[in-house]
Amino acid sequence: MTNSKLGLPLEYKKLPEFFDAHNICDDTELKNSVVENFLKEYSTKTVLDLTCGTGSQVLFLAKRGYEVVGSDFSPDLLKIARKKAKEASLNLRFIDGDMRTIQVGKFDAAITMFNAVGHLTKAGFEKAMRNVNKNLKDGGIYVFDIFNLEALTDEVVSNFSMYKHKKFNDTQLHSVQCSTIDRKNGFLTSYDHHILQKKADKPTSINNKFSLQIYSAKDLREMLARCGFKTLSQHDIDGSKFLEKKSISILTMAQKIGKNER
Repeated sequence: MTNSKLGLPLEYKKLPEFFDAHNICDDTELKNSVVENFLKEYSTKTVLDLTCGTGSQVLFLAKRGYEVVGSDFSPDLLKIARKKAKEASLNLRFIDGDMRTIQVGKFDAAITMFNAVGHLTKAGFEKAMRNVNKNLKDGGIYVFDIFNLEALTDEVVSNFSMYKHKKFNDTQLHSVQCSTIDRKNGFLTSYDHHILQKKADKPTSINNKFSLQIYSAKDLREMLARCGFKTLSQHDIDGSKFLEKKSISILTMAQKIGKNER
């Protein structure tokens, strides 16, 4: 999923050991529960997570009885996911693959969570949608989230700024992130400054820039329609009612249109 135009956060490639520190937080399990509630509505049993990272959603769903396969483009993140599954005594399948092209089988549902699709260009996301469609049974469900372009005011974007300090084994990571918004093109760009220190060694400074492609709810509905889906519902990330100008994220549930419905 590498894209020179949008870039990627450092932890995807260079600092995978800090991926969870940046992406797993206190409300992660709550968000995973919201996704599961959507899956329950359609009696889902098999799930393909096409952007599984270190396995947060895969492990959550597997522990609740779902048959889950995880896929991601980062071998380093998959290595962590496999380790977590082993430690949890879960026999899970993880595959190195790009959501735009990978073919795994036919599932009841597919998920791509936590703004993962934002790392794709618009053309790349449409290609991914068509590929998700191919990995679903007729009537299968696709659940994903992305930031809501209509709600990202200057105040909201400025509040995205954050400082984090995390420790992994004998290494400490200090990170500062600030973001800007290009509403015309739908880009949320983040500027990261990282300081790494192993034990009491001289610190290393790393700067990184990456963008997320973001959308309005209407944009997403139109894209889904072009790619063989019908939009079932759109919500805030916590499952509450979606408010076009206030909900920071859009959690979308779509359904693959069967051959008899076309």
